[in-house]
Amino acid sequence: MPKVSILMPIYQTSSEYLQEAIDSILAQSYKDYEFIILNDSPENPDLRVMVENYTDRRIRYYENSKNLGIAGSYNRLLELASCEYAAMMNHDDISHPDRIKLQVEYMDTHPDVGVVGTAFKKFGEINRFKTIINPTDDDDIRSLFLFKVPLHHPTVMFRRQLLTENNIHYNTDYISLNDRQLFYDISKVSKLANLPQVLYKYRFHSRMASKIFKPEVFMEKCRFHTMWLDEYNIKLSGQEKYILDYYATYGRCQIKEYKVLKQVVDVLNKINNENKAKHFLPEDAFTSACAHYLTKRCLNASLYGRFASTRALKNNAIPLDSMLLKICNFLLAWRQGA
Repeated sequence: MPKVSILMPIYQTSSEYLQEAIDSILAQSYKDYEFIILNDSPENPDLRVMVENYTDRRIRYYENSKNLGIAGSYNRLLELASCEYAAMMNHDDISHPDRIKLQVEYMDTHPDVGVVGTAFKKFGEINRFKTIINPTDDDDIRSLFLFKVPLHHPTVMFRRQLLTENNIHYNTDYISLNDRQLFYDISKVSKLANLPQVLYKYRFHSRMASKIFKPEVFMEKCRFHTMWLDEYNIKLSGQEKYILDYYATYGRCQIKEYKVLKQVVDVLNKINNENKAKHFLPEDAFTSACAHYLTKRCLNASLYGRFASTRALKNNAIPLDSMLLKICNFLLAWRQGA
């Protein structure tokens, strides 16, 4: 039996993109794997023909009898997998030739880690050539779940049996956040890691689910925040939860009023203080995460509100050490006093 099951769902995939994705897996320097491709658009015979034109015996092709959606397809892929490790792959992306090799080496030497992702580079129609390097340390990764998905799903490899033994699966109620929920559930029973090497190219295009279903994805994030707060018994008022959802954790917000920034400061301090009291996350790592996002919101207010954040931060207990923020506050204060 091979050591790795590489899992790739396909759905109405461009033939050009699909070929690039499959070829990148077949070109892996690590050879001991099975490559399971699951078609969630069985009404499209072209995809079947294209996959079956490949003669590599490691490829196993399946079709859903009806459309299951992305989370349902992920769960079926896990059922079809048979190997020690499972590696995810998107149907329109490209894996570096050494991706699987380096992840297997890491998992073999870190038995306490249940899932490992990699750094990746964006490419395609939009957001071209931006490199994302997520935190590599378990403390830092688990401290980010409130704010973002700290592992990039199509880059990950995990221990298949860990999911089976703990009844962990993809939440089919989510369109997009099924990955964040999965990693969060894994974090309860295992350590998490990311490799710093860029081993994956992630294609951005206008037909991505995160682009098509923006309102739905945003509401899923709000639901996840509610779940996260409930897990740690953190009580926020309705207004505080609104500030958390729409400003403190939302990268595309525009803070134009002092009172909004002050509420962001207060909400993040409240949550950070809860962690200091209850120790549900590593204190230093979570404080650092809160500081990072508070700094970003202060800079956001500098840009969109054209005001310094100094007054809003008067009673802030989260240490901020951003030279850019200091310069922005100085210039804005000078401008207002001129």
